[in-house]
Amino acid sequence: MARFANKTAIACLLWLALAAPALADVGELLAEVLAAHGGGAAPAAIHERGVIESLRRGNGAVERWWQAPDRFRIEIGYPGEPESRLLRGNEAWQQGQPATPAFHASLALQAARMALPWRLQENARRVVDLGAGKSSDGRPLRVLELPVQQGIKLIVEIDAESRLILRSRGILTINNASMEFATGYEDYRTVAGRRVAMTERHFAMGQYTGTTRLASVEFPAVLPAPTFNPPSGGGGLRVEDSGGPRGKPLLTQATPR
Repeated sequence: MARFANKTAIACLLWLALAAPALADVGELLAEVLAAHGGGAAPAAIHERGVIESLRRGNGAVERWWQAPDRFRIEIGYPGEPESRLLRGNEAWQQGQPATPAFHASLALQAARMALPWRLQENARRVVDLGAGKSSDGRPLRVLELPVQQGIKLIVEIDAESRLILRSRGILTINNASMEFATGYEDYRTVAGRRVAMTERHFAMGQYTGTTRLASVEFPAVLPAPTFNPPSGGGGLRVEDSGGPRGKPLLTQATPR
């Protein structure tokens, strides 16, 4: 029994010795990723305008608002019927109506992609290093996993040379069924000291669905309160937070400054 205990203790020490450098490597990588995207303090809010080209619904203007810690809104002027989506923490709406749990999860995923380099840094202790990989065109990658909340995680693919984020793959798991929504990032430009991908290519379950091209990006200190007002006539679907201590979401975000 004593010999077994000694072997177990030695195995634990070896595991810790091997794990410590890996954790340090992730911390160094995240610092380099943040610096590549402009560094500095995390944005408290983001306001973006552009156009979306959807294979299924056509082309239209798109506008997005995000504010830490848990506000996200997107309006899309599709031909025929515009699209409206709103997330306020554990409440969500689509087209002014309470969203389904699956749609709430997809909105949480969209919000999690905002200010992604800073979110990775803020959640460094939860980031999992998935090692090296290659992009579709053969470029070497570093691949990380960021748990967002229960049933939602982001796989982040980083260019091994530039340290820019090339793609994020959001994986939603609901009732033991998984769905993947990927976004590729292109045409990085410097906006107010931060590097922003002005072109995003979207994929659902591996199939290309469309492209968002941003025309303007702003980083206000705070957005007007009415930006995230719920639709008149009732509240959204409330989804209980889970996965973190005392019911808090797994993903932490910066507070408004």
